[in-house]
Amino acid sequence: MTTYTLSIVEGDTGDDIFSPASPIHFSQLDVYTLMWLTEHGYEEAGRRVVVTPVGHEPEGVRVVASRDVDL
Repeated sequence: MTTYTLSIVEGDTGDDIFSPASPIHFSQLDVYTLMWLTEHGYEEAGRRVVVTPVGHEPEGVRVVASRDVDL
């Protein structure tokens, strides 16, 4: 099992969870993580979901919310 940090951010970060370069893909997330994403407005304009190693947050963007996930 590997742990990652999902961060909902505002701004351009390059790759996000929907890009081929992401270490995990949206389809791998459990229902609780999907509900968390929805509750924190990941679909709002200008927001992206960024995957980083556990404990790291993306730099240069505003982080709206973060959550660690085990896959």
